[in-house]
Amino acid sequence: MRFVLFLFSLLVLQAAPAMAQDHPLPACKNGHIAIVRVSEIKPGAMDAFLAAVKAHKAWYRKNGVKTNDIFVSRVIVKDPKTGNWSYSDSEVITYHINPPEDNEKLPRNDDGWKAYVKMYNDSSTVKSITLSCMPTADLK
Repeated sequence: MRFVLFLFSLLVLQAAPAMAQDHPLPACKNGHIAIVRVSEIKPGAMDAFLAAVKAHKAWYRKNGVKTNDIFVSRVIVKDPKTGNWSYSDSEVITYHINPPEDNEKLPRNDDGWKAYVKMYNDSSTVKSITLSCMPTADLK
C-alpha cells in the first residue's frame, strides 16, 4: 500500500507540468496558476510535513527556479463540544503558486527530489488536488 501511495505521489507532483505540456493551461490574466492540495497529516507529523514543504521549495531554488512559491495554510476547525476554534493537526492546504511548466532542464527524480517526496509521503496523504487561477490579492 505504501508503494502505491508513493507512486501516486510521484504522479501528483508531476501532473501539472505534464498537463501543461500536452494541453496548455488557459491564460490566468488576473493572477497566477496555482496547484492547491488538501493533505491529511499523519499523527504527530505536522513539523515533518512543514519541513517537506521547505525542502520542496529549496529544491526549486537550488535548480534555479525563483518565480514560484509554495506555502501552507493551516485549516481552522471548531470543536463541536466546546465551540472553540483551533488549528487542525490533521489537515492542511498547500498552494504551489506559479509552478514551473515541464522543463527538461530540471532534474526531476534526482536525489533531492526523491528526498522531499519521501518527506511528504512519510508525513501526509494527499486528499485532493485542484489547478486554479489564483487572483492577485489587492488588500487595501
